Amino acid sequence: MNNYILVILATILLAVDFAISKKFQSTEGTDLVPGLKYNALNGLFTAIVFWALSGFQFEFSWFSVILAFSMALCCAAYSLVGFRVLRAGNMAIYSLFLMSGGMLLPYFFGILFLEEELTIFRIIGVIVILLAVVISNKSKEKLPLAFLVLCMAVFALNGSVSIISKCHQINTTFAPVSSISFIMYSGIGRCLFSLAALLCMKGNGKPAAFSSKKVVLLIVASAFIGGLSYMFQLIGAKELPATVLYPMVTGGSIIFSAFAEKVFFKGKLTKYQIISVILCFIGTCFFL
Repeated sequence: MNNYILVILATILLAVDFAISKKFQSTEGTDLVPGLKYNALNGLFTAIVFWALSGFQFEFSWFSVILAFSMALCCAAYSLVGFRVLRAGNMAIYSLFLMSGGMLLPYFFGILFLEEELTIFRIIGVIVILLAVVISNKSKEKLPLAFLVLCMAVFALNGSVSIISKCHQINTTFAPVSSISFIMYSGIGRCLFSLAALLCMKGNGKPAAFSSKKVVLLIVASAFIGGLSYMFQLIGAKELPATVLYPMVTGGSIIFSAFAEKVFFKGKLTKYQIISVILCFIGTCFFL
């Protein structure tokens, strides 16, 4: 039961982190350079915060470092691809592929490679949550092939992040580091990859500074809240099957993100969002 509580807390914090990211975008825009600066500083602050939480100790394992940097590379890659997607097409379709990949790939990975139990309740639950994802991101636009290819890349990259996380947490052969240290290394990786991308773009001139110092505080808050959410997911990944954890994270994210939109941005929920929240609640109950 404690693991289920951690997953619920993780999804609440994830929704708050989404709200912080949206606030940043409303202030600084959705261009690639501000996004890379956000990721670089977020990674740096995440590494510092979780190094402090570890008592300023350094655990080391090549296995953990390689997986943490692989995960960071996937995160950086789907962020870069995501900016291209958002410029080329529909935000709703992008969200659909992003969330579906984060749920379905680890779900089937758990069944095929971890020999996790496939029950009728889990099948119904994942179908209901997937339906909720589709409804919440309803779109009638005709989409070009290039856009769909980019969306499939986002689907695969986000799913890979979840699979890498799960593989690290269940491994006992290569003496992996603690969850806190793993998050620290992933933060270092995100910072380095984002800085490398910024350096590759130096021909476009010196990046502009943030509009205010409050933006940096937003990034610090995101590093702590987002990192804490991910830590709870990692702890849950040790005990909960991937076929349970990631559908619950996806369903919970939709539910609490809708409430975060209402609380932080005074947004009005559409009928499709209300239906998707109800479906997510029903679907998530199948995993309890």
